[in-house]
Amino acid sequence: MTNTESSESVTRRGFMRTATGAAAAAGAAGTAAAQDEGGEESGGGGGGGATKEVTVGPGGDLVFEPAEIEIQPGTTVKWVWDSDNHNVVADSTPEGADWEGTEGGDSETYNTGHEYSHTFEIEGDYEYYCTPHRSAGMVGTITVSPDAGGGGEAAGPAIPSTAKTLGVATTAAMVFTLGLAYFFLKYGGDYGDAGE
Repeated sequence: MTNTESSESVTRRGFMRTATGAAAAAGAAGTAAAQDEGGEESGGGGGGGATKEVTVGPGGDLVFEPAEIEIQPGTTVKWVWDSDNHNVVADSTPEGADWEGTEGGDSETYNTGHEYSHTFEIEGDYEYYCTPHRSAGMVGTITVSPDAGGGGEAAGPAIPSTAKTLGVATTAAMVFTLGLAYFFLKYGGDYGDAGE
């Protein structure tokens, strides 16, 4: 083996090591960034601290918006009043559930700007209504299920689109770098004499 062949081989190996190391570092950085992005999400479709908002009487309409929601156990539902003289009263709840609705039951109503929250832990269907407007159809349903939002499977944490984009870009960079390394190793090149 001549000195030139040895230098050329070492240069190729060095390039391969550098390219592989750069690709691995880019992949690790992309994974870490995606995990950080995912960790910052709050209030998504999953339970365990998530929050779902329901507007009470939006624009003066006699409805809850949305009227039907599906959530995972541990999710907090927050009702926000957008018009006057409404309440939230539990009509039916699953066995063992202690939810009754807003304080005061049927006899007390609340006005614009009022907020009421409850965290739902027990699975099942919860039906509720607004006492003054029940006959007008102001009713709502909450379904608590571990499959909520997952199409039959338990929903995982929401992955933000920026993390997905970063993951695709990182993968593309890794493939390009390794492809370039393969090309140089396979077809070589005239690296010249290391001493020149």
